[in-house]
Amino acid sequence: MHSTIQLGLPPEQLSLLQSVKELTEKLLAAQNNTVWLTTEEAADRLKVSKQTIEAWRKAGWLRYVQDGPKLFRYKADYLDIDVEKKLGVKAFLAPLTR
Repeated sequence: MHSTIQLGLPPEQLSLLQSVKELTEKLLAAQNNTVWLTTEEAADRLKVSKQTIEAWRKAGWLRYVQDGPKLFRYKADYLDIDVEKKLGVKAFLAPLTR
């Protein structure tokens, strides 16, 4: 047996709940569309060499995950942020089309 309880909330609380719901949906959508790049793809995206990406990774400039002994993946959105933060310039990065 299920019971239903109906609550009345002030308009400002309903508006706040709606805003939280919309923001949560946007965050989940963005998270589900995360693009992970290989070292080669990251280098191509940033218009630098593979060796530069490797050096930046070893220096701790770039966030990454390691999928194997020699396989590193970089979150595309983080690359943009990390490069801008470290170099102080906004990189011209074309949107990914996958």
